[in-house]
Amino acid sequence: MDREITKLYAHRASIHYRKGNYERAIDDFNKAIKRQPTNPNLYHDRGAAYQKTGDYDRAILDCDQAIKLKPDFADAYHSRANAYYAKDDHDRAISDYTKAIQLRPDFAEAYLSRGYSYAIIGDYVNASADREEAMKLKPQLAFNRGR
Repeated sequence: MDREITKLYAHRASIHYRKGNYERAIDDFNKAIKRQPTNPNLYHDRGAAYQKTGDYDRAILDCDQAIKLKPDFADAYHSRANAYYAKDDHDRAISDYTKAIQLRPDFAEAYLSRGYSYAIIGDYVNASADREEAMKLKPQLAFNRGR
């Protein structure tokens, strides 16, 4: 029964998230995490909501917890990298995008995002290579004009 309640909170949080109600999503993710504190997906998803509110430090902490619970969680590395990117910490962002790619070599979005960080720090060779790899893996990303 408790597991079903957790799923309901998580589902409602996802609905709030999709509607842009990030504070309400965070509240429901908090309730779900309280009931199931070892579920890495809940931390990852709450971190995504924190990121949408601009609270990058909390987003990073939630991704840290998700990775601690599931060390091969490529999406959590990617999300944490996005938070570092938003904080202009491109060295850490590149490191996490790289880890996400190591865990999931077909992660086109991670290549594209890492390419943006490379471009910002002036490494245009790697930026171009990552963009090309992203387009090869997922051609529709060619229409993504920025972050």
